[in-house]
Amino acid sequence: MLKTLLLGLFLLRTSALMAISVPQMAEPYLSIWEDKGGQTAFQDLDDARFVPATPDRLNAGYSTSVFWLRLDLQNASATTLERFLEIELGTISLYDVYVRGQTGAILSGGQKRSWNPSLHHRHPVVNVTLPPYSRGSWYIRLENNYSLCIIAWLHSLESLAAKESRESLVFGTYTGVMGFALLVSLYVFFSTRHRTFLHLGTMLLTYHLGFQLTNLGVTWMNLWPQSLAWADRATFVMIELSSIAGIIFFRHSLEIPRTLPQIDRWLWLPLLKSLLGLGLCTFAFSPQLVSFSVQTTGVLLLFYYGAGIYLWRKAYPPAAYYSIGWMLVILVNILSILQAADLVRFDDPWFRSAVRFELLLLSCALHAGFLAIAIGNQFQKVQKDRAREQDVRRRLEKNLDDAHIVQEAFIPDDREGPGFEIVTSHHASARIGGDWLGYHHDVRHKRLILAICDVTGHGLPAALLSGAIHGAFHGLARTEEMDALPAPELLSMLMRRLNDVVGMTATHTPLLATMLILSIDLESGRMDYRNAGHTPLVVVRDNRPVYILQGGSPLGLKTQPNIGAGHYEARTGDTLFIYTDGLLDNVRSSRRLQLHHLTRLFSSEDSLSAIQKRIEELAGPDAAVMEDDCSYIICRLHDLAGQSLPIGGSRLWRKSV
Repeated sequence: MLKTLLLGLFLLRTSALMAISVPQMAEPYLSIWEDKGGQTAFQDLDDARFVPATPDRLNAGYSTSVFWLRLDLQNASATTLERFLEIELGTISLYDVYVRGQTGAILSGGQKRSWNPSLHHRHPVVNVTLPPYSRGSWYIRLENNYSLCIIAWLHSLESLAAKESRESLVFGTYTGVMGFALLVSLYVFFSTRHRTFLHLGTMLLTYHLGFQLTNLGVTWMNLWPQSLAWADRATFVMIELSSIAGIIFFRHSLEIPRTLPQIDRWLWLPLLKSLLGLGLCTFAFSPQLVSFSVQTTGVLLLFYYGAGIYLWRKAYPPAAYYSIGWMLVILVNILSILQAADLVRFDDPWFRSAVRFELLLLSCALHAGFLAIAIGNQFQKVQKDRAREQDVRRRLEKNLDDAHIVQEAFIPDDREGPGFEIVTSHHASARIGGDWLGYHHDVRHKRLILAICDVTGHGLPAALLSGAIHGAFHGLARTEEMDALPAPELLSMLMRRLNDVVGMTATHTPLLATMLILSIDLESGRMDYRNAGHTPLVVVRDNRPVYILQGGSPLGLKTQPNIGAGHYEARTGDTLFIYTDGLLDNVRSSRRLQLHHLTRLFSSEDSLSAIQKRIEELAGPDAAVMEDDCSYIICRLHDLAGQSLPIGGSRLWRKSV
């Protein structure tokens, strides 16, 4: 739609030129003189110095000289010759118009002077109307900080009005389309948080609405007509701002850190150049600085285009539209530069002007359109990638949910049997975790085996290893070979086999596991235990806790681990408490929980469910603060025959609360 609209404007100008008198090129009537010092006053002008204003002399490029133009006209008819000289030079710094016989300028303007709105002209326009049978000469002094590439026209009043009306229409349409595109890009950015749309909006603001309209003389006349210093520097500032925006947009729109990492590390150089240029603009503004800025910006345009072509060939979809958009701008700018340098001459007067105005704006509009398509293409690609990621994430979450169900099945239910009562608790900090606990009631030998382990780390790797330990524990504890062994030998054998399982399963990982296994003879009360680097066993008797710790090395650390071993004589009414260290970390206060804080909750008069409820209230799972898995087993012994005091074989200490 954008292309069709601007193409319609393009054709509108052509048809209008056919209906209205066509302006005449003023070059045959012009002479020119270069005042290199710029100090010559009008009264001191020597007409002999002027030479014919050929196109190569009118295209002076970047120069510090002052140029004088002389227009010589003759009216050989009996009617008044109504003519207007238009000099197409929208960013001129100063111009003055003189005639012989008057010491002062009859017309003055430019960016270094407050713009006079009554002139109503974007370019310098001089009324050169002649009475019948008369001659006239006008002298125009031109001073500019930018490129001095002059196209001069002789207009009738009708052709001048038509030209300026068409320019206003093109400017208004271009500004409206770019402004609408800016609002859309910002809306999409705030809706999606996709940063590339923000960078596109910055490009539209700086390059299209900032630089183009300032370069074509619209903004300084309408937005800051009295700000002389700013008006004279505005085009240069907009060049550098659009360069900065272009670098950022180029980097993100083509995903340069991923697609061209070897180039990405050098992008700070043109960015630094633009920042320095903005600083120098304040203190050392000069035509040479402007020339350097324009040349380096041109190199950047070619660089963007080349990178886009390269990525296009590498089958990166957004690069195709990106490259086409930059190609249009580059082609029109090349035509304009070739024309300004008189390397290419266009005979058609309209085309000479259109290269610098309509074609330039048309290429810029199409450039913005193709960039928007490129960003839309990239956005669509990102959305598809996100959809695939979400689909993978959903499948992974479904798998984790299934794994959670399986892992929860590993944890045995609370149980009450002959001589014992057990309650358990298991909470993972993530969907699945590395804690595991279990028990085995050996009915034949009247013994109860309790086990708890804590695999280092969290998540899926730890869960897989805890699953292997679960399978190995129950598989080994139920074999006839193990079943026939006395408790001390049984526990030692279990620890060695489980160490082998951990070592084989986690060979190429840093995973380890701490573990505590204890066997309780439900007749005599003898309790044997083996500890592989796990937390202490707690026995609560008559509301007084006993902490038992015979340490050792974690499973999987060595082929022959150092396992802590010992035994303890339990009594009827004793409450056993084994846990993982995550229970102490998962406290709902800023102070770390201590073991004695938990043991205060144990009372021989209370049921295990009541004790468990108090523990959950103090250190229960809280998703906001859980950093580690937490699990525990509480076992209370009933009707034991043995009532003896603890004897040797273990490191034992008591602590009253």
